[in-house]
Amino acid sequence: MFEIPAIALLSIFIKPIYLVPVTLALSLLARDRVLKEVSLLSSLLLAFTYLGLSEPIVSASMFVLLGHRFRKNTIWNVFVYTILGFAFFILYDRFHHLNCNLEYLLFLSLMGGLTASLVECVNGRELVILLAIATVYTVFHIYAINVSLIQLATAFAISFILSMIATKAGVADDSGLLSATLIGTLTIVFSDIRFFIILLLFYAIGSGVTKFKYAVKLERGIAEQAGGARGYENVFSNSLPALFFVMNYGAFKYELLKVAFVASVACALGDTMASEVGKTAEKVYLITNLKRVRPGESGGISLIGEVSALAGCFIVSFSALLMGILDFYQSVIALISGFLGVHVDSLLGATLEKKGVLNNAGVNFLATFSAGIFSYLLLR
Repeated sequence: MFEIPAIALLSIFIKPIYLVPVTLALSLLARDRVLKEVSLLSSLLLAFTYLGLSEPIVSASMFVLLGHRFRKNTIWNVFVYTILGFAFFILYDRFHHLNCNLEYLLFLSLMGGLTASLVECVNGRELVILLAIATVYTVFHIYAINVSLIQLATAFAISFILSMIATKAGVADDSGLLSATLIGTLTIVFSDIRFFIILLLFYAIGSGVTKFKYAVKLERGIAEQAGGARGYENVFSNSLPALFFVMNYGAFKYELLKVAFVASVACALGDTMASEVGKTAEKVYLITNLKRVRPGESGGISLIGEVSALAGCFIVSFSALLMGILDFYQSVIALISGFLGVHVDSLLGATLEKKGVLNNAGVNFLATFSAGIFSYLLLR
């Protein structure tokens, strides 16, 4: 599909809004279903530039689709998508004199490259790739930050190398590698290495506790699949709320937001420990009515699970205190909020997940986000 990247190049010389008839005509005349879909979405994105959506962002998103034709393995895909995005931004800047610094353009390109590669790994549809890149470019265009080349390179290298180690160790798959790299890089760029260490605690301890009495859980048929290797759903559902809080903390410096960040990570680790250790318990009770249920049942709680949840929340909150992210009072609030979030997870698991309204990823996301909300309510 070279038509859409070619139209993107035309947008350097012609106002994007004037190219809408071209993409619409392409969507009507194209025989290929994929080209029809992508052309139609491109028309919509180009039309939105009239309403204020950034023109170079839309055009770059369309141009980067060229990388789909040269896709190979995970690392190669990140490189190709990033280089294509960066090349287009440089070219657009040359003709329109946007005066954006190279570090910012490289940051934007890298985020798009990681996102496109992740979608390539999980879905691979060009329509989804275009939508994902346009969304990520737009988000980080809004959250425009000053980042040095050294800071960006360091953040990416640390996140990528540790995620690669996790993949080689069998605790993450390729989608987990890319999503963890994306979240880790953003966390360091928007805050500092201490916040990343907090996230790393969750990833490391959470992966380790998955192996706890794995044979017992395997025998009961409730062990994590693929030996506990984490994919993008697990990473995002447990880390997106934390990323939201830390990005806004980096942008606005509200103290509440860093407490919410720690609380959400505390909830994620507490819930993971409660779930993985609780699966080995003999007596498990449903949180809504305290009736006995099988170990591993959604919404089930146990004594050892509760202790494990508290331990997980304490590890994260106390670590934040030791590293100077939070003071003593804030760390206590984060611990309590995280522990409450763990029980939101159990309640949602016993109700909405059982009814099929939410899946496990949705439950985890809402639970970890609720921990941040609890911290806000407790600090008021």
